[in-house]
Amino acid sequence: MNTDLQDALIAWQGGELPAGRSDALLERLKTDADFRRELAEEVWTLSLTKVAQAPDPRWLALHEEIGLMESQFKVMDGGFEDSLMKTVRREPLRFVNAWWRWAATAAAVAVVMLSTMLLVRRGDTPITSGETLAVLVSGSAENASRAVGAGPVKVDRGQARLLFTHGVIVDIEGPADLQLLSLSRVICREGKLRTQVPKGAEGFCVETPRGAVTDLGTELGISVSRQGQTDVAVFEGQAELSVQIPGQEGMRTALLNVNEKAGFQSTTGEIRTIDRSDFLDTIQPQAPELKLPSDYSQRILAAKPVHYWRMNRHETSMIPNEIASAPSLLMVGGASIDADSYGRSSARFLGQAQPGVLHLEKPWQMPSAAHAVEFWFMADTMQQMSLAALTTTDDMRPHIALVEVNGKRPGEAAGAGILRYLLRWPPGHRDGMNLFSPKAAALPYQWHHVVAQQNEGRMQIYLDGRAIGPAITDAKPKGGDCILQLGCLEYRPEQALDKLRRPFSGRMAEVAIYDRLMTEKEIAEHAGRR
Repeated sequence: MNTDLQDALIAWQGGELPAGRSDALLERLKTDADFRRELAEEVWTLSLTKVAQAPDPRWLALHEEIGLMESQFKVMDGGFEDSLMKTVRREPLRFVNAWWRWAATAAAVAVVMLSTMLLVRRGDTPITSGETLAVLVSGSAENASRAVGAGPVKVDRGQARLLFTHGVIVDIEGPADLQLLSLSRVICREGKLRTQVPKGAEGFCVETPRGAVTDLGTELGISVSRQGQTDVAVFEGQAELSVQIPGQEGMRTALLNVNEKAGFQSTTGEIRTIDRSDFLDTIQPQAPELKLPSDYSQRILAAKPVHYWRMNRHETSMIPNEIASAPSLLMVGGASIDADSYGRSSARFLGQAQPGVLHLEKPWQMPSAAHAVEFWFMADTMQQMSLAALTTTDDMRPHIALVEVNGKRPGEAAGAGILRYLLRWPPGHRDGMNLFSPKAAALPYQWHHVVAQQNEGRMQIYLDGRAIGPAITDAKPKGGDCILQLGCLEYRPEQALDKLRRPFSGRMAEVAIYDRLMTEKEIAEHAGRR
């Protein structure tokens, strides 16, 4: 599939396009009749495929849905779509009843609708997706992560990772050709996959040209050849395999347990045990470098924070404060200071695998009028995670302020890269005033600069130097002793670490606290926007 056709399909399904790309597609739609026809055919094919898939994996039987007999339809080397379209082009009217003719007409109308949409939205503003399903992260640090919605995902070579908003992780090795349908369903026409399905996301289904694989929890390997041959291995947990029996409506299923491997035999509808070991290993995308000017610490100190931890060194379990006589941060559990692949040291958190936290060794006297918290962070998962929390010294640690990532707006599904700033007064564990960033504003595997600040109940957050807010609450925080916690929702010394809630997974650096509001000029300079 050529790049223009792929981008047009992404736009038709509401996906994002790079700035200025809409103009080029609009021009080609106006002037290229063959391109319009190809797009209409692809839209039609995709629509038929989705109909045949619901509610069970049935796209292998799509030829039956449009009236083709087994002898008239053969999967050729070019892949499923090519085979289908060649057959339909050869005898279109014989096999397409009135309903499908209507679908073909609708596909042509969709091309007109796409042209209108591109015309309305063209310019420097990319088309925004109605729903982000996942974040695609390249296996190397050169390519930034990006949000993706329903539509095609291709990896020509190398490795990549899909982080779904509900916690599913799919590692990919190219060449790979995928189609994202929903949070729980993906088509894989070619490629090697490694899926990790957490508790609560069981039922994640990967459909292939030979059958369907439903992950019942934990970790699978799936290999799909260019010819569609599909092999599956279970590394942890269980998986259900299903394959359509040729020439009938019957579907054979099989349950695979840990350390079991099987392959689909499409000609017979059998599922057979196999012996192969070249499944994809879990990949670890390379994090990008945090590039700061050599005098960055001097710039922070010039702004006169009351606390400043660079996160680049530690003494036993303590991270020293750059402000003389100010308290250190204590490292607990899986939190550590170590160097990344570029040699720069920062605080590292391991999330649920090994929860950890950084917290003040003694309380901080929060000023009554205003305060600001500033830091850099890079997340490496899509789970809801706490970045920074200010709580009272009470045993239950009620919140005064909270900054977290990958949460959701009330009444909406979980969104990729949403930053949340919460203020509660009086302190508590419920209610409060919230500020939310736009979706996909704080994506994983990207470094982000954050300032969360308030002055007598007037809240504002700055993400990468850009202001969000304000929000104003009548409840104005008063001064008093508080505790800063980085990397979890709240922490008590007697608490078991595996009970920490919303543990952070990723890196954090250059944390500063101010007893005043930061100016827009200071924030822009620290974020690297000036």
